[in-house]
Amino acid sequence: MDLKVLLLVLSITFSSVQGAIPTCCVQTSRIPLAILQEVEKFDVQSRNGACEIDAVVLHHKGKKYCALPRAKTVLQIIHKKRMGSKYMV
Repeated sequence: MDLKVLLLVLSITFSSVQGAIPTCCVQTSRIPLAILQEVEKFDVQSRNGACEIDAVVLHHKGKKYCALPRAKTVLQIIHKKRMGSKYMV
C-alpha cells in the first residue's frame, strides 16, 4: 500500500475515534452554593456507560465542574424556585 494512502487512512481513523472519546469526571467535589445557583446547564454522568463514576457535570461560565450526584436534587430545587419567582408579582 502506498505510504500516502496509509497515512490518509490512519488520519481519518484517528479523527473519527478522537471525536468518540467521552470526557468523564474522574472525581467529584462539593460545589459552593453560589456556583450552583448560577449553573447554566448540567449533564448526568453514569458509571453504567463509558465513565467510571456517577457525577453531575455542571456548566458555569464556560467551565465544567464535577459534582456529587446529589447535586442534581439541589439544582432541581433551585430551578423550581427560579420558575416560581418569575410568576410572583
